[in-house]
Amino acid sequence: MLRPKFINHLFQRSYPSLEWIQIEISSYCNGKCVYCPHTEYQKNWQNRYLTMELFQNLIPAFAKTNLVHLQGWGEPFTHPEFFDMLRAAKEAGCMVGTTTNGSLLSREKIEALVKEDLDLIGFSLAGIDERNDSIRRGTSIRKTLECIDEIHKAKAKYQTDNPKIHIAYMLMRSGFDDLDKLPGFLANAGVAQAVISSLSLVVNAEIEAESVFSLPKAEFLELKDRLLQVRADSENLGTEVHFHIVSPFMEKFHCMENAAHAVVVGSDGGVFPCVMSQIPVQGRNDFYFRKQKQPLKKMSFGNIKDNSLDEIWHQKEYRRFLRTYRSGKSPSFCVNCLKGFSDNFTQETSLEQVQAYLREIS
Repeated sequence: MLRPKFINHLFQRSYPSLEWIQIEISSYCNGKCVYCPHTEYQKNWQNRYLTMELFQNLIPAFAKTNLVHLQGWGEPFTHPEFFDMLRAAKEAGCMVGTTTNGSLLSREKIEALVKEDLDLIGFSLAGIDERNDSIRRGTSIRKTLECIDEIHKAKAKYQTDNPKIHIAYMLMRSGFDDLDKLPGFLANAGVAQAVISSLSLVVNAEIEAESVFSLPKAEFLELKDRLLQVRADSENLGTEVHFHIVSPFMEKFHCMENAAHAVVVGSDGGVFPCVMSQIPVQGRNDFYFRKQKQPLKKMSFGNIKDNSLDEIWHQKEYRRFLRTYRSGKSPSFCVNCLKGFSDNFTQETSLEQVQAYLREIS
Protein backbone atom coordinates (compact mmCIF):
# COMPACT_ATOMS: atom_id res chain seq x y z
CA MET A 1 0.00 0.00 0.00
CA LEU A 2 1.41 3.36 -1.03
CA ARG A 3 1.60 6.13 1.52
CA PRO A 4 0.13 9.54 0.66
CA LYS A 5 2.69 12.01 -0.69
CA PHE A 6 2.57 14.19 2.43
CA ILE A 7 3.41 11.15 4.59
CA ASN A 8 6.34 10.32 2.31
CA HIS A 9 7.52 13.90 2.72
CA LEU A 10 7.46 13.55 6.51
CA PHE A 11 9.69 10.46 6.34
CA GLN A 12 12.01 11.84 3.68
CA ARG A 13 15.61 12.03 4.84
CA SER A 14 17.57 15.20 4.37
CA TYR A 15 21.25 16.00 4.29
CA PRO A 16 22.69 16.15 7.81
CA SER A 17 23.58 19.57 9.19
CA LEU A 18 27.31 19.22 9.74
CA GLU A 19 29.81 21.50 11.42
CA TRP A 20 32.38 20.52 8.83
CA ILE A 21 33.26 18.14 6.03
CA GLN A 22 36.97 17.45 5.77
CA ILE A 23 37.88 16.44 2.23
CA GLU A 24 41.20 14.85 1.40
CA ILE A 25 41.55 16.18 -2.13
CA SER A 26 45.11 14.83 -2.37
CA SER A 27 47.10 12.17 -0.56
CA TYR A 28 50.30 13.22 -2.37
CA CYS A 29 52.75 15.15 -0.21
CA ASN A 30 56.11 16.75 -0.91
CA GLY A 31 57.07 16.72 2.79
CA LYS A 32 58.75 14.00 4.84
CA CYS A 33 57.74 14.87 8.40
CA VAL A 34 59.35 12.42 10.82
CA TYR A 35 56.11 11.79 12.73
CA CYS A 36 53.76 11.46 9.74
CA PRO A 37 52.29 8.15 8.51
CA HIS A 38 52.99 9.32 4.95
CA THR A 39 56.72 9.04 5.73
CA GLU A 40 56.64 5.85 7.81
CA TYR A 41 54.24 3.90 5.56
CA GLN A 42 55.67 5.19 2.28
CA LYS A 43 55.98 1.74 0.68
CA ASN A 44 52.27 1.06 1.22
CA TRP A 45 51.04 4.62 0.70
CA GLN A 46 48.28 5.21 -1.86
CA ASN A 47 48.99 8.44 -3.73
CA ARG A 48 45.88 9.79 -5.45
CA TYR A 49 43.77 12.85 -6.19
CA LEU A 50 40.06 13.12 -5.49
CA THR A 51 38.49 13.61 -8.90
CA MET A 52 36.43 16.69 -9.66
CA GLU A 53 33.55 14.36 -10.58
CA LEU A 54 33.51 12.85 -7.08
CA PHE A 55 33.94 16.28 -5.49
CA GLN A 56 30.82 17.48 -7.31
CA ASN A 57 28.88 14.59 -5.75
CA LEU A 58 29.40 16.33 -2.40
CA ILE A 59 28.09 19.74 -3.45
CA PRO A 60 24.45 19.07 -2.38
CA ALA A 61 25.73 18.56 1.18
CA PHE A 62 27.69 21.83 1.27
CA ALA A 63 24.59 24.01 1.66
CA LYS A 64 23.95 22.44 5.08
CA THR A 65 27.60 22.42 6.15
CA ASN A 66 29.27 25.24 8.03
CA LEU A 67 32.83 24.57 6.81
CA VAL A 68 34.37 22.55 3.99
CA HIS A 69 38.04 21.92 4.77
CA LEU A 70 40.16 20.89 1.78
CA GLN A 71 42.87 18.84 3.43
CA GLY A 72 43.70 15.32 4.51
CA TRP A 73 46.91 13.29 4.84
CA GLY A 74 48.44 14.98 1.79
CA GLU A 75 49.39 18.48 0.69
CA PRO A 76 46.27 20.06 -0.85
CA PHE A 77 48.16 22.37 -3.21
CA THR A 78 49.54 19.37 -5.11
CA HIS A 79 46.03 19.00 -6.58
CA PRO A 80 45.83 20.60 -10.06
CA GLU A 81 42.13 21.51 -9.56
CA PHE A 82 42.40 23.02 -6.08
CA PHE A 83 41.04 26.40 -7.17
CA ASP A 84 38.12 24.83 -9.06
CA MET A 85 37.15 22.97 -5.90
CA LEU A 86 37.51 26.09 -3.78
CA ARG A 87 35.32 28.04 -6.18
CA ALA A 88 32.63 25.31 -6.31
CA ALA A 89 32.45 25.06 -2.51
CA LYS A 90 32.22 28.85 -2.10
CA GLU A 91 29.42 29.00 -4.68
CA ALA A 92 27.52 26.41 -2.62
CA GLY A 93 27.40 28.94 0.23
CA CYS A 94 29.67 27.44 2.89
CA MET A 95 32.92 28.56 4.47
CA VAL A 96 36.04 26.98 2.98
CA GLY A 97 39.40 26.36 4.59
CA THR A 98 42.61 24.44 3.98
CA THR A 99 45.81 23.47 5.79
CA THR A 100 49.17 23.47 4.04
CA ASN A 101 52.90 23.21 4.57
CA GLY A 102 53.21 26.38 2.47
CA SER A 103 55.97 25.10 0.20
CA LEU A 104 53.94 25.27 -3.02
CA LEU A 105 52.43 28.71 -2.48
CA SER A 106 53.56 31.56 -4.68
CA ARG A 107 52.58 35.22 -4.57
CA GLU A 108 50.21 34.62 -7.49
CA LYS A 109 48.50 31.68 -5.76
CA ILE A 110 48.18 33.66 -2.53
CA GLU A 111 46.51 36.54 -4.38
CA ALA A 112 44.16 34.03 -6.03
CA LEU A 113 43.23 32.60 -2.62
CA VAL A 114 42.39 36.07 -1.35
CA LYS A 115 40.36 36.97 -4.46
CA GLU A 116 38.44 33.69 -4.26
CA ASP A 117 37.60 34.55 -0.62
CA LEU A 118 39.13 31.51 1.07
CA ASP A 119 37.87 31.81 4.66
CA LEU A 120 40.83 30.35 6.54
CA ILE A 121 44.24 28.93 5.84
CA GLY A 122 46.19 26.84 8.34
CA PHE A 123 49.94 26.31 8.31
CA SER A 124 51.41 23.22 9.98
CA LEU A 125 54.44 23.77 12.23
CA ALA A 126 56.44 21.80 14.80
CA GLY A 127 58.68 24.60 16.03
CA ILE A 128 59.28 28.34 15.85
CA ASP A 129 62.74 28.25 14.20
CA GLU A 130 64.87 25.92 12.05
CA ARG A 131 64.17 23.05 14.46
CA ASN A 132 60.81 22.90 12.70
CA ASP A 133 62.62 22.05 9.44
CA SER A 134 64.47 19.11 11.00
CA ILE A 135 61.15 17.61 12.12
CA ARG A 136 58.98 18.63 9.19
CA ARG A 137 61.56 17.65 6.59
CA GLY A 138 61.03 19.12 3.17
CA THR A 139 59.33 22.20 4.61
CA SER A 140 60.74 25.55 5.71
CA ILE A 141 59.77 27.80 8.61
CA ARG A 142 61.22 30.70 6.62
CA LYS A 143 58.99 29.92 3.63
CA THR A 144 55.96 29.62 5.90
CA LEU A 145 56.56 33.04 7.44
CA GLU A 146 57.07 34.53 3.96
CA CYS A 147 53.71 33.07 2.89
CA ILE A 148 51.98 34.51 5.93
CA ASP A 149 53.50 37.92 5.19
CA GLU A 150 52.31 37.74 1.57
CA ILE A 151 48.80 36.88 2.76
CA HIS A 152 48.72 39.95 4.98
CA LYS A 153 49.85 42.10 2.04
CA ALA A 154 47.23 40.62 -0.30
CA LYS A 155 44.48 41.10 2.28
CA ALA A 156 45.46 44.74 2.65
CA LYS A 157 45.59 45.18 -1.14
CA TYR A 158 42.09 43.78 -1.63
CA GLN A 159 40.73 45.23 1.64
CA THR A 160 39.46 41.95 3.07
CA ASP A 161 39.75 40.06 6.36
CA ASN A 162 39.96 36.66 4.67
CA PRO A 163 41.60 34.25 4.87
CA LYS A 164 42.06 34.07 8.63
CA ILE A 165 45.50 32.65 9.41
CA HIS A 166 45.69 29.61 11.67
CA ILE A 167 48.62 27.56 12.93
CA ALA A 168 48.39 23.79 13.52
CA TYR A 169 51.25 23.34 15.98
CA MET A 170 52.61 19.87 16.71
CA LEU A 171 54.07 19.79 20.22
CA MET A 172 57.01 17.43 20.66
CA ARG A 173 58.77 16.75 23.95
CA SER A 174 62.01 18.13 22.53
CA GLY A 175 60.18 21.39 21.81
CA PHE A 176 58.93 22.23 25.30
CA ASP A 177 61.51 25.02 25.60
CA ASP A 178 59.79 26.87 22.74
CA LEU A 179 56.49 27.17 24.61
CA ASP A 180 57.35 30.38 26.45
CA LYS A 181 58.30 32.04 23.15
CA LEU A 182 55.24 30.80 21.26
CA PRO A 183 52.82 33.66 22.17
CA GLY A 184 55.23 36.30 20.84
CA PHE A 185 55.92 34.25 17.70
CA LEU A 186 52.19 33.93 16.94
CA ALA A 187 51.52 37.62 17.59
CA ASN A 188 54.43 38.77 15.43
CA ALA A 189 53.16 36.62 12.55
CA GLY A 190 49.62 38.01 12.86
CA VAL A 191 48.07 34.61 13.53
CA ALA A 192 44.35 34.64 14.38
CA GLN A 193 44.19 31.18 15.98
CA ALA A 194 46.55 28.34 16.90
CA VAL A 195 45.80 24.79 17.93
CA ILE A 196 48.55 23.01 19.87
CA SER A 197 48.32 19.22 19.52
CA SER A 198 50.41 16.26 20.60
CA LEU A 199 51.07 13.14 18.56
CA SER A 200 47.85 11.27 17.93
CA LEU A 201 49.54 8.45 16.03
CA VAL A 202 52.91 7.04 17.06
CA VAL A 203 54.21 5.55 13.82
CA ASN A 204 57.40 3.93 15.14
CA ALA A 205 59.24 3.12 18.35
CA GLU A 206 61.75 5.96 17.88
CA ILE A 207 59.15 8.72 17.68
CA GLU A 208 57.39 7.48 20.83
CA ALA A 209 60.00 9.31 22.93
CA GLU A 210 58.66 12.58 21.48
CA SER A 211 55.08 11.82 22.45
CA VAL A 212 53.42 13.78 25.26
CA PHE A 213 51.53 10.56 25.94
CA SER A 214 54.71 9.04 27.42
CA LEU A 215 55.18 11.80 30.03
CA PRO A 216 55.12 10.83 33.73
CA LYS A 217 52.10 12.20 35.57
CA ALA A 218 53.92 15.03 37.38
CA GLU A 219 55.50 16.27 34.14
CA PHE A 220 52.20 16.05 32.31
CA LEU A 221 50.47 18.19 34.92
CA GLU A 222 53.32 20.69 34.77
CA LEU A 223 52.87 20.84 31.00
CA LYS A 224 49.17 21.54 31.44
CA ASP A 225 50.08 24.47 33.65
CA ARG A 226 52.46 25.84 31.01
CA LEU A 227 49.92 25.47 28.23
CA LEU A 228 47.31 27.38 30.15
CA GLN A 229 49.83 30.17 30.59
CA VAL A 230 50.63 30.08 26.86
CA ARG A 231 46.94 30.41 26.10
CA ALA A 232 46.52 33.34 28.48
CA ASP A 233 49.62 35.14 27.18
CA SER A 234 48.61 34.56 23.55
CA GLU A 235 45.10 35.87 24.04
CA ASN A 236 46.52 39.01 25.67
CA LEU A 237 48.48 39.50 22.44
CA GLY A 238 45.46 38.89 20.20
CA THR A 239 45.79 35.20 19.26
CA GLU A 240 43.18 32.60 20.21
CA VAL A 241 44.89 29.41 21.37
CA HIS A 242 43.44 25.94 21.94
CA PHE A 243 45.32 22.83 22.92
CA HIS A 244 44.56 19.14 22.52
CA ILE A 245 47.06 16.94 24.34
CA VAL A 246 46.60 13.39 25.52
CA SER A 247 47.74 11.31 28.47
CA PRO A 248 47.05 7.79 29.85
CA PHE A 249 46.04 9.49 33.12
CA MET A 250 42.87 10.74 31.44
CA GLU A 251 40.68 7.67 31.33
CA LYS A 252 37.34 9.10 30.20
CA PHE A 253 36.59 8.61 26.50
CA HIS A 254 36.21 11.97 24.81
CA CYS A 255 37.12 12.06 21.15
CA MET A 256 38.65 15.22 19.72
CA GLU A 257 37.43 14.52 16.17
CA ASN A 258 33.74 15.54 16.55
CA ALA A 259 32.54 12.49 14.62
CA ALA A 260 28.92 13.12 15.68
CA HIS A 261 28.78 16.39 13.73
CA ALA A 262 31.40 16.03 11.00
CA VAL A 263 32.61 13.60 8.34
CA VAL A 264 35.85 12.92 6.50
CA VAL A 265 35.91 12.09 2.80
CA GLY A 266 39.03 10.35 1.55
CA SER A 267 40.81 10.92 -1.75
CA ASP A 268 39.21 7.67 -2.99
CA GLY A 269 35.70 8.98 -2.20
CA GLY A 270 35.32 6.87 0.95
CA VAL A 271 33.32 8.33 3.84
CA PHE A 272 34.87 8.03 7.30
CA PRO A 273 34.01 9.28 10.80
CA CYS A 274 37.46 10.78 11.37
CA VAL A 275 40.96 11.19 9.91
CA MET A 276 42.32 8.38 12.08
CA SER A 277 40.04 5.87 10.35
CA GLN A 278 41.03 7.09 6.89
CA ILE A 279 44.82 6.78 6.50
CA PRO A 280 45.39 5.97 2.78
CA VAL A 281 47.55 2.87 3.00
CA GLN A 282 47.23 -0.71 1.87
CA GLY A 283 48.52 -3.95 3.38
CA ARG A 284 49.75 -4.45 6.94
CA ASN A 285 50.92 -1.31 8.77
CA ASP A 286 51.60 -0.95 12.49
CA PHE A 287 51.62 1.85 15.04
CA TYR A 288 52.63 1.97 18.71
CA PHE A 289 50.29 2.35 21.66
CA ARG A 290 51.80 2.26 25.16
CA LYS A 291 54.97 0.75 23.64
CA GLN A 292 53.02 -2.11 22.10
CA LYS A 293 52.79 -2.63 18.34
CA GLN A 294 49.21 -2.46 17.06
CA PRO A 295 47.79 -3.04 13.56
CA LEU A 296 46.52 0.06 11.79
CA LYS A 297 42.83 -0.28 10.90
CA LYS A 298 40.36 1.49 8.62
CA MET A 299 36.63 2.08 9.00
CA SER A 300 34.59 3.38 6.07
CA PHE A 301 30.81 3.52 5.82
CA GLY A 302 30.51 3.91 2.07
CA ASN A 303 31.77 5.78 -0.96
CA ILE A 304 30.36 8.87 -2.67
CA LYS A 305 30.89 7.28 -6.08
CA ASP A 306 28.16 4.78 -5.16
CA ASN A 307 25.84 6.70 -2.81
CA SER A 308 25.14 10.25 -1.74
CA LEU A 309 26.57 11.50 1.54
CA ASP A 310 23.00 11.66 2.83
CA GLU A 311 22.41 7.96 2.12
CA ILE A 312 25.72 6.97 3.70
CA TRP A 313 25.08 9.08 6.82
CA HIS A 314 21.71 7.38 7.43
CA GLN A 315 22.73 3.77 6.84
CA LYS A 316 22.37 1.38 9.79
CA GLU A 317 26.04 0.69 10.50
CA TYR A 318 26.88 4.39 10.61
CA ARG A 319 23.90 5.16 12.87
CA ARG A 320 24.94 2.32 15.20
CA PHE A 321 28.48 3.68 15.44
CA LEU A 322 27.21 7.19 16.16
CA ARG A 323 24.84 6.01 18.90
CA THR A 324 27.76 4.41 20.75
CA TYR A 325 29.97 7.42 20.10
CA ARG A 326 27.37 9.89 21.40
CA SER A 327 26.76 7.81 24.50
CA GLY A 328 30.28 8.64 25.74
CA LYS A 329 31.44 5.05 25.37
CA SER A 330 34.38 4.13 23.18
CA PRO A 331 33.30 2.32 19.97
CA SER A 332 35.32 -0.84 19.41
CA PHE A 333 37.21 0.71 16.51
CA CYS A 334 38.35 3.59 18.74
CA VAL A 335 40.15 1.43 21.32
CA ASN A 336 43.86 2.34 21.40
CA CYS A 337 43.32 5.62 19.55
CA LEU A 338 45.13 8.53 21.17
CA LYS A 339 42.43 10.96 20.05
CA GLY A 340 40.06 9.06 22.31
CA PHE A 341 41.75 10.36 25.44
CA SER A 342 40.93 13.74 26.89
CA ASP A 343 42.19 15.94 29.68
CA ASN A 344 40.45 16.69 32.98
CA PHE A 345 40.38 20.39 32.19
CA THR A 346 38.16 22.12 29.67
CA GLN A 347 39.20 25.03 27.50
CA GLU A 348 37.51 27.30 30.06
CA THR A 349 39.49 26.00 33.04
CA SER A 350 41.40 28.88 34.61
CA LEU A 351 45.08 28.82 35.46
CA GLU A 352 44.18 29.32 39.13
CA GLN A 353 41.94 26.24 39.11
CA VAL A 354 44.72 24.10 37.68
CA GLN A 355 47.23 25.44 40.19
CA ALA A 356 44.81 24.65 43.01
CA TYR A 357 44.39 21.14 41.62
CA LEU A 358 48.15 20.68 41.47
CA ARG A 359 48.51 21.75 45.10
CA GLU A 360 45.72 19.37 46.10
CA ILE A 361 47.35 16.26 44.60
CA SER A 362 50.97 17.12 45.49
